[in-house]
Amino acid sequence: MPEQDFTDYLDRRDHLGDRTSLYRAVAAHTGARRVLYPGSYLDLAPSTVWPDVTYLDADARARRAFQGPAATTLAAQHKEYPEHPRIAFVPGDYTRTLAELPEAEWDLVLSLYAGPVSEHATRCLRPGGWLLANNSHADAGLAHLDPRYRLAAVLHHDPGRHRLTTDGLDRYLRPKRPPHPTREQLHAAGSGTAYTHPASAYLFRLHSPAHGR
Repeated sequence: MPEQDFTDYLDRRDHLGDRTSLYRAVAAHTGARRVLYPGSYLDLAPSTVWPDVTYLDADARARRAFQGPAATTLAAQHKEYPEHPRIAFVPGDYTRTLAELPEAEWDLVLSLYAGPVSEHATRCLRPGGWLLANNSHADAGLAHLDPRYRLAAVLHHDPGRHRLTTDGLDRYLRPKRPPHPTREQLHAAGSGTAYTHPASAYLFRLHSPAHGR
């Protein structure tokens, strides 16, 4: 059953398992409503926190699982908002499919263990929108180098929850071995650089004149 695909994935106890506490912390800080999730695979947890989520993935298992009503049914059983979940799924490689989506339509992009998502998804973010990225495939470092973004918060994983902080942000994204790798070096490595103060995830704000730098 497709629903079992989602629950099996969310029940995993490694870093690829349930990220609901991470999403709760980000939702409370950002007030985002429309979320875009390239490279989602079977992570349905965003739809328990946000009412409108668009998922993108090239994996056949994700495509099968998101077809039909199973995703919406499961999200509706666990949702933390009053309205009915709105779920869309776009099959295919996000490096191509994101270019076909509308511009400036989403409040938040999720980039977790999926590669250089920000380089393809930023066009889809509204001015003043948010990017949640981790360091697994260097997207946090790529966003750090992108002048359109500023670091707005970091998240740490404590037992049973994620903790968001906006304090001391200048400590983060500093490489243990300066200087910071260039965009080309990060792409060539395919992984993030080691930072002096690592975090579980990094929350960036897309620059707009209304919010400054």
